[in-house]
Amino acid sequence: VTRRNWRARGYCGSLKPSDRLKHGAASVLFMPVERRFPMVRIQTRQSDALMDKRIVVVIDGWDADSMYPHGHYVRTLGIIGDRDTETEVLLIENDVNTSPFTPAVHECVPPLPWSVSEEHLRDPNRADLRHIGVCSVDPPGCKDIDDALHVRELPNGNLEVGVHIADVTHFLLPGTAMDLEAMRR
Repeated sequence: VTRRNWRARGYCGSLKPSDRLKHGAASVLFMPVERRFPMVRIQTRQSDALMDKRIVVVIDGWDADSMYPHGHYVRTLGIIGDRDTETEVLLIENDVNTSPFTPAVHECVPPLPWSVSEEHLRDPNRADLRHIGVCSVDPPGCKDIDDALHVRELPNGNLEVGVHIADVTHFLLPGTAMDLEAMRR
């Protein structure tokens, strides 16, 4: 074997509870949240402090005579069960890139305040629905308000429910920094 296919970003999980926690450096087992992966033996002086935390561990190697690979602690994500911590675990485990966008990508966004132009209104592939009472269904504090609904009564008494999803591709031009970043993510 010339190269192992271990994830460079590491594995999320927690330490296996132990009755024999020691003060000072201790060899403990790390349990990945993804059960398909083996437990990993790590050396740490922080086992007491890390016991109720989600952490990231990287595998360094796996000796032929060992039941478990050995690795090292990388960082703490937060307390087990905390919503933000578990969300970060899901993002890491599923390779979701959450790094900030580069200045080149931000330059592709139209300057604020942006408004609908006459050219947009003439586009036969678009409909101006500003005359309909539409309300956002995005949660408070959301950075991208792009999902909305409307309900209105039709002349025959039926109700029309409209689902509105922002057409972000309108701003995504081929070959731009934003297009290239979208392909990477």
